[in-house]
Amino acid sequence: MTAKPLTVVPLDQCWNRIGVRGDRSCPELEKVTHCNNCPVFAAAGRRFLDAPSPPGYLAEWTQRLAVREEVREGDESSVLVFRLGDEWLALPVAVLVEVTRPRPLHRIPHRGGLLAGLANIRGELHLCVRLDLILGVTVPPDSDPDLRRLVVIRRETEGWVFAADEVDQVHRVLLPDLASAAPTLARSHGKLTRGVFPHANRAIGLLDDGRLFQTLRERLR
Repeated sequence: MTAKPLTVVPLDQCWNRIGVRGDRSCPELEKVTHCNNCPVFAAAGRRFLDAPSPPGYLAEWTQRLAVREEVREGDESSVLVFRLGDEWLALPVAVLVEVTRPRPLHRIPHRGGLLAGLANIRGELHLCVRLDLILGVTVPPDSDPDLRRLVVIRRETEGWVFAADEVDQVHRVLLPDLASAAPTLARSHGKLTRGVFPHANRAIGLLDDGRLFQTLRERLR
């Protein structure tokens, strides 16, 4: 139901004819300075507010204001959406430090595989991990370099960097509405995914940051 406008009895709007919005010929202006201070204007306002409501108007707004807020604290989360290969994923912004352009990585002797190297970001060295290998995602070698970004994440005192083929933006997600991961997703990185939510005709896998950091810690240190 759409709220209907109030029915207002036409008034002699002297303030628009001879008042401050008219030709200013009203002699009362010398005493009250502005129509807002005039008893005639105040009386017109009272008549407007006292006008009867249309049928169903009060009942509709009573129903609207009585509806309980369904979204409780903790049900929503802000997440950063990014792409690895053909997979669109997300991480809570609570663990996000920054997103920056790629830069040369410094290789670590006798280390490789899941560890891509060291990234110097604002004068601080960060371990850069191959998140695609951790999650079992195939990343084509010809990905667009203009879209690639480095994502810095931190949880408590533990920090990592990973390369994303594309970074979208921050979105709000209703956690109770997360859907179960598809079977193909479950076979790859389903254990690290809390669920899936739709966005822009895509299925976005929301990663569990707690389990992700635990996996990185166990497999790389």
